[in-house]
Amino acid sequence: MPSPQINFPDEKAELRYGLKVLVEAGLTPEQIDKMREKVGNGPGKIPYNKETTGLRRFMVQELLAANLSNSQIARVMKLSKETVNGDRHQNRNLWTESIIKSHDCQKARLLQESMALKEEAMKNFETSKKKTITTISDRGETISITESAGESSFLTVAKGCIEQQAKLLGLYDFEKQKVKDEKETYKYFLDNLASQITKVKDAEKNAGDRLSAIDAESEPIEPEFDEDGNLSGNSRAILCITGDNDDAQGDSGTE
Repeated sequence: MPSPQINFPDEKAELRYGLKVLVEAGLTPEQIDKMREKVGNGPGKIPYNKETTGLRRFMVQELLAANLSNSQIARVMKLSKETVNGDRHQNRNLWTESIIKSHDCQKARLLQESMALKEEAMKNFETSKKKTITTISDRGETISITESAGESSFLTVAKGCIEQQAKLLGLYDFEKQKVKDEKETYKYFLDNLASQITKVKDAEKNAGDRLSAIDAESEPIEPEFDEDGNLSGNSRAILCITGDNDDAQGDSGTE
């Protein structure tokens, strides 16, 4: 609890100030003395009823509005700090309920006016769809009624009324929560990111495979010889292939 906004030299000055506040709030000295000395929960006290409980809460609220702390109010009213705190909470709840009730009444009035305006607009729209055409002929007056699309301005008024009703009922936000385009969703972002990562990995793998193949083709093969100095193993096969290719080229050149 914050420190009191008013500091008194002693409890008597505090009491005089509190009694003055209550008298100015409309209570008589007899009512104040009864609430302080005779009504309460202790032995020999008059039990609280609905009227005295309401009066006590009113007195607590007036003293609170006069910048007295819970402890100061408890001393002036001869109550416990817990009772003062409970009365403060109850007063706050009642005030909140009154605000909500007032708000609901205003909302209901606006809804009723909006609905009446919408009905009038739709009625005028239906009327505008029927056009009366009067023609005068030699045989007399002729009246014909034709159907048309109607005046769109009446529909605009009705639409505005519906939107206003949705706002009053707290439903207007749902209209804004439309399904986003797939490319704007977080799931699409994750899926697209995973796809891009896979493509990058595949590209890196393919590039690595090509580099390995190039290295393998460009790497010279050292010939292998046996103890007698003859080619052995893969070296003999390669030499034979090379020799055959050379002979083929020679033969082709001879021809």
